Amino acid sequence: MDLKKIGIQALVGAILFTVISVILEGSYGQEVWEEKGLRGLLFGVVYAIFLVIREKFIKK
Repeated sequence: MDLKKIGIQALVGAILFTVISVILEGSYGQEVWEEKGLRGLLFGVVYAIFLVIREKFIKK
């Protein structure tokens, strides 16, 4: 898996995390979107790091 695919997976994961978090919150105000968006961005970064480590160091 190349870096482009890992980036796309992390981006999609971050978007899904953000949208699901906002839906579960039940409030759709701008403050909620900003808070959940920041958490989604952080999740995407951590998920991308996980994918890179899994690809590089864990043999299949």
